[in-house]
Amino acid sequence: MAIACDFCGCYMGITPYDNQSGISFLYRYKSYNGYNIPQQEHHLFPGKSAISDRSLPGTRSGSAANPQLKHGSTAAAGTPAQKDYEIYSTFELRARYFIQKRTELNVILPYISNRSRTGNELQEANAPGDITLLASYRLLERTLTEKFQSRLILGGGIKLPSGNYAIRDNAGGRIDCMLQPGTGTTDFLLYVNYIFSYRKIGLNFNSTYKINGENRFNERIGNSSTNYLNLFVKLRSGKKLKIFPSLQAYYEYSNGLFVEGRYQNGTTMNIAMAGPGLDLFYKNISLNASLQLPVYEETMPINLSSAGRFMIGISYNFNQVNYLLKSKKSN
Repeated sequence: MAIACDFCGCYMGITPYDNQSGISFLYRYKSYNGYNIPQQEHHLFPGKSAISDRSLPGTRSGSAANPQLKHGSTAAAGTPAQKDYEIYSTFELRARYFIQKRTELNVILPYISNRSRTGNELQEANAPGDITLLASYRLLERTLTEKFQSRLILGGGIKLPSGNYAIRDNAGGRIDCMLQPGTGTTDFLLYVNYIFSYRKIGLNFNSTYKINGENRFNERIGNSSTNYLNLFVKLRSGKKLKIFPSLQAYYEYSNGLFVEGRYQNGTTMNIAMAGPGLDLFYKNISLNASLQLPVYEETMPINLSSAGRFMIGISYNFNQVNYLLKSKKSN
């Protein structure tokens, strides 16, 4: 369900490129497949026929048939279908710039590709999403080149209502609000990132709280929180290649979607996930990937269940030696 922060870009992650500006391209994917009822499986990648069949009756570029989330509704008449699904994909271009050794600015430009199927109806939306602007300050910092590291980052930002949130289908009706590339709201984010390591073992914690506004359709997503906890190992292969395998835990909560102040049944998000991660760094280039599968999910029998999510990205980091602002000597 795309109602909470969920990989919103505030996660700083593990990086040996401290104080270095850079540019990144990321792909984020999550899927919901299979209802929370006996004998229904949950596939991270629903069958090819379920995703690509555009000849189904009722196939549309979005749908106005159900103004609420299908995530909180049943399939077509009868038993909920195994082929029902929701897929949320995001392509992100991110830029990071250090104006001072401890102060960084970030901009995130997303392109959204959402798709769902309920019964014989296929719905989709593809368009640029909402732009996010972030700033952070490193209160405490020791680099990964030392045996001991401790780094604390505090930050905040704003998500602008730049994405289209009024896409209509072929019949002229507005598609479901949760499939829209944009939200139409101005939202505020606060986050903290702490990393601790000794020799080759490290722990990274990141927590984000998102305060959501209301759009002109009187839709508002409840304030949300996301939390990451990573246990990682620092490995090396030669002088230039660094390898960081990790075990990741993730928790997300939002009290759901509200329309004209009324809670929409079945839209609460309360989920814990876990899975492996891997970060590779070679010279100024980094590759990052993670996979998370559900461990606990608060859901209803009529809801589609989370099948999992993953992220993959590539970054280039500049050899920055000059900054716009001078900084005091670090302790």
